[in-house]
Amino acid sequence: MKISNTDREIIFKEVQFVSTYAEECDDWVTVKKEVMKSLPPKLRKNFSTRDPKTKEQSLNKFEESIIIYYKEITGIGLVLRSLAERRDRFNGF
Repeated sequence: MKISNTDREIIFKEVQFVSTYAEECDDWVTVKKEVMKSLPPKLRKNFSTRDPKTKEQSLNKFEESIIIYYKEITGIGLVLRSLAERRDRFNGF
């Protein structure tokens, strides 16, 4: 699936906005959720979905480009953690 330049710009603008309040957060899933909150469904389809059985997240190429962009603008490398790691880190939330 090819994403249009316009859609890409809208999403990257939202990533930039989220970076202004995400502080030192390095969790990909947390940042992804924040970005997706303000996007219309048409743009959310560019993001991967979690596995229906394991509930684990995976990255697609577009999301990898977002992670690279996020590091460029914040200096923070986002990490894709397993569900168990996220539960441990965020006390079950």
